[in-house]
Amino acid sequence: MAQGLKVYYDAGHADDPVVVTTPQQVRELLATVRDKHPAGNAVLLTIVHAEDPWSSELNAGLDGDVGVLHYSGEDHPDGAYSHSRMPSNSEPVIYYYVTADTEFPPDSEVTAADVEDAVVAYLATNQRPETVPWQTGHRPPQGPE
Repeated sequence: MAQGLKVYYDAGHADDPVVVTTPQQVRELLATVRDKHPAGNAVLLTIVHAEDPWSSELNAGLDGDVGVLHYSGEDHPDGAYSHSRMPSNSEPVIYYYVTADTEFPPDSEVTAADVEDAVVAYLATNQRPETVPWQTGHRPPQGPE
């Protein structure tokens, strides 16, 4: 069986994720997601390897022509966020997985093409994609004590 990814971005995917096995299928899926969630509707996808879903996880967010990435796995247990090569979002941004919001740190928004390339690389390697720079150490702000 070909190595594949299970992709979750809709409530209906809990028991029936989208499965992609080729770079072309990744590109088609991300185009479909961008069409379904136009700019201003930041959507977050959770992506795991079909054969080894507990070894790592890639979150890929899309919001029009930009997006974000978060990777965590056995090789990076504390996780890492995408880091733009040029200044991007100066404040934290929120992306939504179904109705749950997830905060991404400043300068984490990269191009949608970078997100696509990273998901294709993840399909091939099951490791943190080397197609984008990464940043670590972000912790969401805590409320008043």
